[in-house]
Amino acid sequence: MYQLFDMRPPMRMALFLGLTGIGMILGALISFSIVSAILHIPFAEMQKVIMQPEYASMAQFANALASIIAFGLPSIVLAILVKGNWMVNMGFAPMKSYQSVGIVILIALTGLVLSGALGSLTEKIPIPTNFKNWAEGLEAQYKKAMLSMTHMSSLKDLAFALLAVAIIPSIIEEVYFRGTLQKIVLDLTGKPYAAIILTAIFFSAIHFSFYGFLSRMALGMVLGYVYHYSKTIWLPVLLHFLNNGIAVVILYSIRHNPASVEKMMDDNLPIYWGIIAMAGIYYLLKQLKNNYSNAGLEKSF
Repeated sequence: MYQLFDMRPPMRMALFLGLTGIGMILGALISFSIVSAILHIPFAEMQKVIMQPEYASMAQFANALASIIAFGLPSIVLAILVKGNWMVNMGFAPMKSYQSVGIVILIALTGLVLSGALGSLTEKIPIPTNFKNWAEGLEAQYKKAMLSMTHMSSLKDLAFALLAVAIIPSIIEEVYFRGTLQKIVLDLTGKPYAAIILTAIFFSAIHFSFYGFLSRMALGMVLGYVYHYSKTIWLPVLLHFLNNGIAVVILYSIRHNPASVEKMMDDNLPIYWGIIAMAGIYYLLKQLKNNYSNAGLEKSF
């Protein structure tokens, strides 16, 4: 297959970051413009309006479309321009072991426990008052946006929320972070550990949440290891979907009890549960590794 470029890792990274910047701008402009036209609302008022619960579906649509453009565009363009099949370049390889699906489901459930414990750990980190006030304000805005975006009153709303908040982001973000960025960083550093950790840091940072930073970074690292061991994007997609989807289903199940919703958003687990969960995830990742004869952290992609 004819390739336009035979790019070295630094060039791939520069192009990828440039495309990411363009994608984020286009994603916001296009998604907000479409929703603005549908609702007949001035563009300048869009962000305020779609935060209202009655526009939850529109907020989900806008967020999903922006994600597709911002994260999908760089991944697809780069996959086409570099050597190899463009779908394989994004990680779409077949699963070699279907037993791994069960392992990933267990990892997802154990990861929820780890996430809750890391939330408790983050709250105990001493930070300056000004930074704390800023972080708490950011977290309040994030929770308000999530509660508004996941406002559901019927099974139809639940199905649409799962599509927009769980299915689409899990595919698009995993192709971007694990299928593309992690591989570029690996080619740059030659060190799988560095590629997984650095990608996880960026994955967490781009969500702009201090109190959720450690939880998302841990999730990013687990997703990175799952991808590294399996060499297919489908397993990280499944794990990411379960992480988001379980939260959406729980919010739907307690939608008539505002106190329970607030408790779910704010509740964390004791730190010792995190230690237990880490041991469980380590064991499960070892089992996943054993399911792939060609997988090994010392080997490159």
